[in-house]
Amino acid sequence: MIRIFFASIVSMALAISCASQGESDAQDANKERVTMTPGNYKAVVNMEKMADDVKAFSMTSEITFGFEADQTFIYQVFAMGKENNDIGRWEVRGDSLYIFSLQRGPDSAFKLIKTADDRYEIIGPNHFILTRKEEITPIKE
Repeated sequence: MIRIFFASIVSMALAISCASQGESDAQDANKERVTMTPGNYKAVVNMEKMADDVKAFSMTSEITFGFEADQTFIYQVFAMGKENNDIGRWEVRGDSLYIFSLQRGPDSAFKLIKTADDRYEIIGPNHFILTRKEEITPIKE
């Protein structure tokens, strides 16, 4: 009797688990995939929820994110007379931007929101607004 009861509970749990997995897969299929156009982007920190003592530093920083077509990620920041660079990898999965394998910094994941053809917001450990920088072609003489 106990075995039948236990077997019934396990069967019911398995059926519920399979049904919820099917719903999850259907939701993932319906989720719109966001794409990141390779290029260089000026990054501005969204200061909406930032502490006042950090705002001045962020306002004077010049930040650039580079997303290369070969999935190379280049981070450059110039602040307080010092330059800091880092190189790693990037990948978009669903509505998330993953930055990983950096030489110095930690792996990070951001929610990726495309706000215009050349603008994105990435929300994660920090909240950045990215605007694509126009590529400057040198003049040949």
